[in-house]
Amino acid sequence: MDPLKQIAPRSASFIDWGEAYERVENYFCALRIQDRLLLSQLVAQILSRAAERVESSEKSPSVLAMEEAKKVVRSWFAEVLSEAGVEHGELGAQGRLALLLADMPKRWQSEFLHPGPWPEAFLKAMKSTYLRTGPEFSEARMTPRDIDLGPVSAVADETWRVIDRWPLLGALAVWTIYLGVVALLIYLLR
Repeated sequence: MDPLKQIAPRSASFIDWGEAYERVENYFCALRIQDRLLLSQLVAQILSRAAERVESSEKSPSVLAMEEAKKVVRSWFAEVLSEAGVEHGELGAQGRLALLLADMPKRWQSEFLHPGPWPEAFLKAMKSTYLRTGPEFSEARMTPRDIDLGPVSAVADETWRVIDRWPLLGALAVWTIYLGVVALLIYLLR
């Protein structure tokens, strides 16, 4: 049975499948797939694979479709990088970054998610960009240290402590400074 028959316009889940289509299409657009025909073919393939799983799953069609899209893209990355002779670990973000750095959307868009053999230039570009996508994650320890703000902060801190201990003295100092500034302005503006 054709799995796409479950996505009939009169079925109860048609709206859910419309949302799934939109999410998968947006995912591929984020990978810069711009050819509309290629894009619609890829989305139809992903929805077909998701429709095969919909009966046996509690998940919504859009969740299933995105899982399938990510799984297909990850396995395609693994095939391409294996063919290019690259040992790879986690392929998620690093593979997508390599895809964009290799300028795949402009130069080799027709190769996306298609089985090999792939052009040698494409494999070399994927290999070089995958290897330079960034260093491996390493855990670092950051211990908090006191910030030295110099003597000004020490004087200001001590001033606030004195004002806190003797609020009347603080108010007197603030009013003295205020009246001094006003007197200076009056003297200078005459």
